[in-house]
Amino acid sequence: MPRNQDDGGVGEPILRYLNKHPDAADTAGGIHQWWLLHEGEQRSIAEVQAALDRLVEQKFIERVDRPGMPPVYRSTRRRKGHSGKT
Repeated sequence: MPRNQDDGGVGEPILRYLNKHPDAADTAGGIHQWWLLHEGEQRSIAEVQAALDRLVEQKFIERVDRPGMPPVYRSTRRRKGHSGKT
C-alpha cells in the first residue's frame, strides 16, 4: 500500500477498507463517517479528501462524478462481473 506523506497516512485505511469490500463506493463524507470513523480512524474531512485526491491521482481509486450530487469514490480493482454502473 502506498505511504502518502501529504495525506497523513489516511490513504492506507481507505485502501484496507476497499481490500475487504472491493465493490464499495461512497462520497468523501460517507468514507469519513462510515469507513474511517466507524473503524476508529479520527481524521478530518479535509484529510480524507486530500487522501482521496491522491489515491485518484495514483489510480488506486476512481472518482465517479454524478450531476447535481457529490462524487463517489471506488476501487479501480473491483470484482469480476461487476457492471460498473453507479
